[in-house]
Amino acid sequence: MTIWKEKFSDKLFNIIAVALLFILAIVTLYPFYYLLIYSLNDPIDAMRGDLYLWPRVLSTTAYRVVWTTNDIGQATLISTSRTVLGTVIMLFFTSMLAYVLSRSYLVFRKFFNRLFIITMYVSAGLIPWYLTLKEYGFINNFFVYIIPGMIGVFNMVLIRVYMEGLPVELSESAEIDGANDFVVFTRIVLPVCTPVLAVVCVFGAVGQWNSWFDAAVFNNANKDLQPLQLILMNMLKRAAIRSSSDVQMNNSASLSLTPESMRASVTIIATVPIICVYPFFQKYFTQGIMLGSVKG
Repeated sequence: MTIWKEKFSDKLFNIIAVALLFILAIVTLYPFYYLLIYSLNDPIDAMRGDLYLWPRVLSTTAYRVVWTTNDIGQATLISTSRTVLGTVIMLFFTSMLAYVLSRSYLVFRKFFNRLFIITMYVSAGLIPWYLTLKEYGFINNFFVYIIPGMIGVFNMVLIRVYMEGLPVELSESAEIDGANDFVVFTRIVLPVCTPVLAVVCVFGAVGQWNSWFDAAVFNNANKDLQPLQLILMNMLKRAAIRSSSDVQMNNSASLSLTPESMRASVTIIATVPIICVYPFFQKYFTQGIMLGSVKG
C-alpha cells in the first residue's frame, strides 16, 4: 500500500510539474506568437483588435513596406557578416587566451587572471573608448564590429574553468609525443571543449546580431555599414513619431501601415533568424553551461 501511494504521489507530482511547465510555455511563447499573427494581418484591419489565434485578413503589407522603405538587404548583409565573422574570431582568440590562463605552469598566472577579471568591473568610459578607436582608424570602418570584441572576458572565464576541469593526462600524453602548445590546443583541447564552445558561440552570435549601439556611435556617418538592428530601431523611432504627431513616411506605400504593425513586423524580422540558429546549439548549451559551473 505504501509503495502504491509513493508511486501515486510521484505521478501526481509529474502531472502537476508538466501542467505548470505547459502553462509557463504558453505564457512565454504567446506574446511572440501574437506579434507574428498581428504582423501577418492587414494593418488597417488589425486596428479593430480581437486577434488571438490566427490572422483575420492575411496580408504581407507590413513586411513589404518595411523591406522597401529602407535598405534592409544591405543591413542584413552587414549583420550576417559581423555575426559570422565576429563570432568565429572571438571564439578562437578567446579560447586561446583561456587555454593559456588555464595552464598551471604559466608564470604570474593568478595575476593575469585577476587583471582580466578587473576589466569586467572597471571601464574607462565611452569617450576614451571612442578616441582610442578613432586613433586606430576604426571609426566608419566595418572592423569596429570585429576587432574590439576579439576577446570576451566573461566567455574566457567560462572556457578557462571548463579547460581546468579536463584531465591533465590529455595534454601530457600529447606533449610526450612531441606536440607543442598550439598543437595541443587545436587538436586535443578544442575538440573536447565542444559543449562550452557552443555556449560561447551562442552568446557571441546573439550579442553580435542584436548589437546596434556600436554602429550608432562609431559608424553613424556611413549608412552602408549600419546593421539590421540599427535600421529597424530607427524605423521604430519613426513609427513612434508618426503615431504621436501623425507624421507620414516618405514612401507612399507606408500610408497603409500602422505603427503597431510596423513594430510587430520589425520585431519578427529581428528575432526569427537567431531563433532558427539556437535549436542547433541547445543540447550543447545546457551541457556546457552546467559542466562549466559545476567544475568551477
